[in-house]
This record gives sequence, C-alpha cells and structure tokens, in this order.
Amino acid sequence: MNSKERILKVIKHEKADKIPVDLGGSLPTGINVKAYNGLKQALGIKSCNLEIFDSMFMIAKVEKEIIENLQIDVVPISSPYDCMYLRNFIAKKETILPNGLKCLISEDYKPERQRDGSNIFKKNGFIFKFPRNGFYHDVTKYALEDIKSVKDIDRLFDFSGYSDIEENYFLEQSKKLKGTDKAVIGDIFASFSAEDVFGYEKALMSLLVDKKLHMYFVERLTDMFINNFDIFNRSMGDVADILLIYKDMGHQDGPIISTDVANEFFFPLFKKFISHVKSKSNYYVMMHNCGSIYNFIPGLIDCGVDILNPIQFTAKNMELQRLQREFGKYICFWGGGIDTQKILPYGTEKEVRKQVKENAFILSKNDGFVFNPVHIIQSGVPAENIIAAYDEINKIVF
Repeated sequence: MNSKERILKVIKHEKADKIPVDLGGSLPTGINVKAYNGLKQALGIKSCNLEIFDSMFMIAKVEKEIIENLQIDVVPISSPYDCMYLRNFIAKKETILPNGLKCLISEDYKPERQRDGSNIFKKNGFIFKFPRNGFYHDVTKYALEDIKSVKDIDRLFDFSGYSDIEENYFLEQSKKLKGTDKAVIGDIFASFSAEDVFGYEKALMSLLVDKKLHMYFVERLTDMFINNFDIFNRSMGDVADILLIYKDMGHQDGPIISTDVANEFFFPLFKKFISHVKSKSNYYVMMHNCGSIYNFIPGLIDCGVDILNPIQFTAKNMELQRLQREFGKYICFWGGGIDTQKILPYGTEKEVRKQVKENAFILSKNDGFVFNPVHIIQSGVPAENIIAAYDEINKIVF
C-alpha cells in the first residue's frame, strides 16, 4: 500500500496497513524553520537548504530526505501567496533573519531593518514585525482594522481573486506532482476568518455591533474562494486529493463564538463553499479549526467537512475518548498525535513515546486517523523528541 492509498483509506474509515503520517503537508501541519534546522542536523542531513514555506509563521519546506526518513505520506500544493502575501511562484533569495538564521525566502520579502535589530515588512495594508531573536512575524497592523463601512472594505480590499497567473502556477504544480504516490493537499487559503484582516478585536466586535459589515466581508470572501477553487480545480484535476480550508472557532478554554453565531453566520457559508467543491470534484475537504470546538463539530460534519485538524485535545471539552466516541465514525481526525504545548517541547523521550502511543490507540479506533502533532512544531522543540514521536508512530501496529 502506498502513501496515497493509505491516506485515502483512513479518510473513508477503512483499515490501512499502518497509521498514516504527516509533517509539512500543509501550513498548519508544518514545522518552524529553526526546529527544522535542528531536525536536519540531528538526522545527519547535510543539504544546506532552509526554504521558507510560509513567511509569517516561518514554516520550513520539508525536503525529500526528511519525508523519506520520517515516512511522511503527504505533500503540499502551497497557496500561490503565503500569509504575508509573498508570492510562492517566484524565485527565492537568501536572507539572514533577525535571529541569525540563514534561509531562502520569496524575493518579494524586502523588510526594513530597525535600529533594535527587528525587521518591519509592509504589504497590502498590513505591517508585520520579526523581533530581534524572534521566531516568526507578528502582525502589528491589520489591513482593515480601522474600517467603518462597506465602502471602506471595497476601497481597501481586493476581491478579484485568481487569474491566469495563479492558474499557470497550479498547472506547473500539477505537472510536478502528477503520478506521485503521496497524498496531495491543495491550499487556496480559503480562510473564513475576518479576524485575519480586521484583527480579532474588530472582527469579534463587529459580529455584535455591525453584523452587516462582517457578513458583507465574509460573503464576498466566500464568492472569491469559489472562483479561486474553480481555477485550482481546472488546473489540478485529480492530482490533488484534499482541499484545505480554515476557520478558528475556539481557544484554549472554550469557543470564541456561540453556536448561534456559527449557525447564523458561518455554517451557511461553509456549506455553500463545500457543496460547490464536492459538486465539481472528488476532493475531500479538510478544515483547520483550533481550540475548544466540541460544540461545533456536529455542524461541521453537517456542512460536509471530511477531515478535522488539529484536534487540540488539551483544550476544554476536547478529550480524545469523547471525540472518538461521538464523532469518530463521521469525521477523520488529522492531528492530536502529541501535545505541542508541553509534552513535545518539554517532555522526556519516554513521555513523548507514551503519549504518541496512547493517543494513536484512541484516535485510530474507527480507522480514521492521520498522525500529526497538534498544530505547528515550534522553534525550540528538541529534535530528539520529534524523531522519537515519528519513530513511535511508524512502528505501531494495532
């Protein structure tokens, strides 16, 4: 059984030869470039390339040697633009980050170095800052944080979406990946979160005091995503297997929004978009949705979500046994393999292996589980713990 077959089996809740494994198959299942550099050194991989997959979160592009060593079953088709609107389809240049790490990044990256050693980068109304000795770019100004009307949105935000340029990018990706034995995740950065552009304060307040403004923006986004998907689908065809969408609805201690708000605002938009995807393709839909989202999972299943990531089991009401018992037959769990807040960065190798085995036993009961840590592996995580986690999952046989 090859990787693609293995992944497709578990999405359909069918028994595979082993538990499938992901690292770097998408932005939220990736690894910070500093941790990645340590991982390469620990594995004795000599290539000096440290290529950036996403510049905001400083996610590394996972290379073939790592994919083979850790037995990764997934490869990505990255969005044409990363989270800082840098083009992924142009040449990369060498840069030295404020923390001293040398890497390859899009030629669009032209920051202003500050007296304190930090980098400031401005793009499309956003201001991003990479602090001296930092790990990634923080947003210090959101493009639409000061808007007051729908007219402001139309004036400041471009809803035109993809064109021939992006279509040609996807066609090139299709040629490169055609015939691969890995499962392929496509990303058009379909994020239904106004907070990505408004900022959290403005976005969440507008749900209460200016619903028309919030809904106008996310409805226009949804229409743009549908157009972008059509271009992606026309270019990629059956080369891709999974389409990734985004919407964070929880934090550590509970939901960010109420179920009433979800039912009124977001579930209809999810359903509209996912219904279109499934009417035009055979792609499975994977949603990245962080935090305590137990209350929303039935609605997400009803909207057509096939795969849920990252399964943040340390958040409130997200106990793995409960999730498996109530939803394990209806949705594929992609993540939840190990806690990235405490155990992976600070635990012993023995604790890492123990949690990987325990979580895999629970989440694979209905054969719908792909191993990945809970969200991005952060800078500072010991390479030995990463290696132990993947070694343990790859030798598990139930």
